[in-house]
Amino acid sequence: MSGLRVRSLPALSPRQALWAVRFFALFLILLHLAAPYLPEEQSWGIFPFTYWPRWLEWLAAGAGALLCVPRANAVVRAALGWLGRRVPARPGRRWWFAGFSLALAPVFWAGRLVHTRWGDAYILVNAIAHPEVRLTYTWQAPLDLFLHAKAWALANRWWGWDVMQTYQALSVAAGVVFVFLLLCMADEMGRSPAEKALFAGWLGTLGLMQFFFGYVENYVWMTIGILAYLWLGMRAAEGRNDIFWPAGVLGLTHAFHPSTILGLEASLAWLWRRRWIEERGLRRRLAMTLRVALPMLIILAGVVVLMEAGGHGIQALLGEDAPGGGDHRWFVPLTQTATRWERYTMFSWGHFLDWTNEQLLVAPFSLALVLIALTTRAGRCTLRGPAGRFLAVAALNYLLFISVWNPDYGGRRDWDLFAPAALPLTLLAAYLWRDMAEPAGKPSGDMPVLSQAELAEAALMVAGVSAIFTAAWVYSNTIPWSWPGT
Repeated sequence: MSGLRVRSLPALSPRQALWAVRFFALFLILLHLAAPYLPEEQSWGIFPFTYWPRWLEWLAAGAGALLCVPRANAVVRAALGWLGRRVPARPGRRWWFAGFSLALAPVFWAGRLVHTRWGDAYILVNAIAHPEVRLTYTWQAPLDLFLHAKAWALANRWWGWDVMQTYQALSVAAGVVFVFLLLCMADEMGRSPAEKALFAGWLGTLGLMQFFFGYVENYVWMTIGILAYLWLGMRAAEGRNDIFWPAGVLGLTHAFHPSTILGLEASLAWLWRRRWIEERGLRRRLAMTLRVALPMLIILAGVVVLMEAGGHGIQALLGEDAPGGGDHRWFVPLTQTATRWERYTMFSWGHFLDWTNEQLLVAPFSLALVLIALTTRAGRCTLRGPAGRFLAVAALNYLLFISVWNPDYGGRRDWDLFAPAALPLTLLAAYLWRDMAEPAGKPSGDMPVLSQAELAEAALMVAGVSAIFTAAWVYSNTIPWSWPGT
């Protein structure tokens, strides 16, 4: 544990940290207002804000700025608190969560994406339905593509749907599941209404929520798997459930999209190592290892059987469908590009801009929230706990992946490949900030902490401003766009 002790660094008080978040939120608002005056290709992470009429941009910016004012924030919290008190007590709470999640389905559908600009959407929409192709199998997303292709075949036969309608409908369904899972997780992890709102608000307003507005790509359902894995992994780190469950969920998530192997596998290895140290006796340790390996091996075997049965088995994996995109080159080149699929080198300005724009689009607050929290004593103490360490490993692992993996289409078009990294990072931020606050009704001891009211202020400020940016991003994808020459 001594490796994470950073007490020699100067520490901010939690209230100073709250002021830092206020200033950062105002900076982000000003940055988005400046988007019309910046080159689109170099500021694509904030450029969706420009799709709104200018008067609406200023209105939204003003509303976000008001949330940074403590008194105005308190007025909004009071109104939301009144609504929150209408939620039933715990025995019926999950039914309310289910109803709320289902009620969002029309919202997701109304804001659905209407083009094929991002990722492989154009290929999927055309190749799945093409009579000479009937794209069904790929090692890039084995279960995801297979299920979407089979769902389209049924929907087309029954209702005459095209591929895009099928993807849109399944995207909305995934959004309902994601929101329900998020609300259940927030309800468990939060010890007070403010803490529950912190988790639900910070994760539920990320830019990756675009996935659930009729999105056409192979990253939608794996995002649910990532959230479930992180929740179960935190519980396993604290000894509240067996390691079998996060291992099984992560194995299934790998089957939907193998990018999570590079993005999250280190966190599962950390869980295994922790349990190995805790278990006593070789037999118990081997049994625990089997509970990690067995579900993943069973799922892997199932995927191999599925792909072999479809005529796209191991030979395809080692040949034309090998990982690494069009040129089968995995990582951003260090010093020199060699193919048309490599856009820049590792330490170039272009790579830095794409990485920064990705954060601004998907998780504008998250990294700053983590860094600010770690300047406080409470944040550092939380990071030394098992759940904090698990989330830190997951967040760092995924950030490393998106920092070195080469996006064939460039960072903007491949934004969706890197977007899931926002989940472990934002969950870590929420977990650190939760423990910067005094638990409701309990003394804080000699460590300076935020009050529950101040934590609620931070939760609303970040969620509200982030929701404004995400709303603009979703709106921008409701505007038709066509490929040149089509």
